[in-house]
Amino acid sequence: MMKLKRLYSNRPDVFGSITFNNGLSAVLAEIRLPENRDLDTHNLGKTTLAELIDFCLLKGKSSSFFLFKHRSSFEKFAFYLEIELPSGGYLTIGRPVDPGSKIYFKRSESSIEDITAVEGPDWDHLGMPFDRAKLLLDGMLAIDALRPWGFRKAVGYLIRSQRDYLDVFQLGKFTGKHLDWKPFVAHLIGMESEPVIGLYQKKEELNQATSDLATLTREWSGEDVDPSVLDGLISVKRRDIDARTATLASFNFQEEDTRATTELIDRTEAQITALNEESYRLGRLVQRIDESLEEEQVLFRPRDAAELFRQAGVFLGDQIKREYEQLVAFNRAITEERREALQEQLTESQARLVEIRKELETLNLRRAQSLEFLRNSDSLEKYKSLSLELTNLQGELSVLEARRSAAARLADLRRHQRSLAEEFGHLETAVETQIEEISRNEESRFGRLRRYFTEIIYEVLGQNAIIAIRVNSQGGLDFTAEFVGTAGIATSGDRGTSYRKLLCIAFDLAFLRTYLDVPFPRFVYHDGALEQLEPRKREKLIGVFREYAALGLQPIISLLDSDLPLPIGSSHLTLMPEDVVVTLHDEGQEGRLFKMPTW
Repeated sequence: MMKLKRLYSNRPDVFGSITFNNGLSAVLAEIRLPENRDLDTHNLGKTTLAELIDFCLLKGKSSSFFLFKHRSSFEKFAFYLEIELPSGGYLTIGRPVDPGSKIYFKRSESSIEDITAVEGPDWDHLGMPFDRAKLLLDGMLAIDALRPWGFRKAVGYLIRSQRDYLDVFQLGKFTGKHLDWKPFVAHLIGMESEPVIGLYQKKEELNQATSDLATLTREWSGEDVDPSVLDGLISVKRRDIDARTATLASFNFQEEDTRATTELIDRTEAQITALNEESYRLGRLVQRIDESLEEEQVLFRPRDAAELFRQAGVFLGDQIKREYEQLVAFNRAITEERREALQEQLTESQARLVEIRKELETLNLRRAQSLEFLRNSDSLEKYKSLSLELTNLQGELSVLEARRSAAARLADLRRHQRSLAEEFGHLETAVETQIEEISRNEESRFGRLRRYFTEIIYEVLGQNAIIAIRVNSQGGLDFTAEFVGTAGIATSGDRGTSYRKLLCIAFDLAFLRTYLDVPFPRFVYHDGALEQLEPRKREKLIGVFREYAALGLQPIISLLDSDLPLPIGSSHLTLMPEDVVVTLHDEGQEGRLFKMPTW
């Protein structure tokens, strides 16, 4: 059997040791201050305790987990969980918060009250990497009934948090693909896992093939052409291409001469264009040089200016005349060199223009002769026409071949889809047959689970409820836990959160009971187990916990003192003092699970 023995830390002054009972254990939170009685949450630690147990049982490291979210408050802590092994003896699991991914193991024949006194070399495994530690823990627990899954897969049903009461079968962490959890649930309740795993794997393959087929069909605008029709069209098109190719080949040198003449025309046109552009450029250059030479002539004459001033009655002195004459002379001196350069460029440009006119005459004559030859060439027209036809035919062939390739892929996908659908149908039939067999057999694991589940619900509520499995219209499994109405017909109507929680508790206890004959976990932690139930139903549920503890299970429940139907120890219908393994209260930090300021 696998039961929890003790949970403690390396800092007992802040987190004290908790020893669990072999049977029923209760984590009791007392609300002593009147102002706190109407609060929904009290942060005393009854839920945190469940999280710590999960952490020591190798829950994955997460930044949202309270130990790592508030690392500065907990980085110096190391927690130790001692468990009783199914094979006998004890195992202590040590897990420091820093770094949180190194695990310690120590096996012992008898219980070790405080392993912090054990020196490092005396540990069996010290600071193991997390993934290796999980594999090793699976090996030491040796819970063959869970294979091919590991121990961690079942922990969600062994430690029910508040968010795991929303559905009997689908835990809060089961938010991924159905393949990730439904085959495990089927295995847990007594089905053979291999056909169910195969069913969901084949379903995924079939869905992927169907999606691929739809995508390819959309890419080709929904066209569905028979591949044999396309093969016929391709054959016709290839025959036409061969015929055009043979005709073109028969043109021999005549057509090659025509091609060469065509190229000659193209080159001549290019040369004519280039010469025309050069002629235009040189013409503009000559025009600008002429304008520059004209602008640089000195039009001012001092003698004429003096005569003009004399007639006007103004005397122009000799000094002024000499300065004007010097200015004119200076201007002529500095521009003479530039004028010579412009004159030289003008002469060269005019000469080049004469050459260009001659070259253009020659080229225009050559172009006219070549064009005349081409206009009189029927063979070239035929060649051009056949070449165009051949190009079009080759393009049409490429399209047909692409469609043929797509049609082949479509045909392959349809065959693959039909094959997968057939295999899926066989698996679906096998799973349906198995469901029918275990459902009709009252002594199968599922048959016993259903019976125990029904008994618990009837014992607490005085009503009937059933568990059922079926293959839905999509070929997947549906697990249902439903109340049975007065007419004996199952109804899945919502009866409130307290009833959903009771269905979850009943399922957990019932399936654990079905594994009493094999090595399997025996503990189960239900957070807030008695919340929102009527007092009489609380009494009944406590009775169920005691009954299952007597069978060999280890129910652990957390509750507020206001959830108790009667004061502790006042009746066998309520908790006894020895049932309470830890008492929490709201009178200061000494009453909290961690005796430290809240985080």
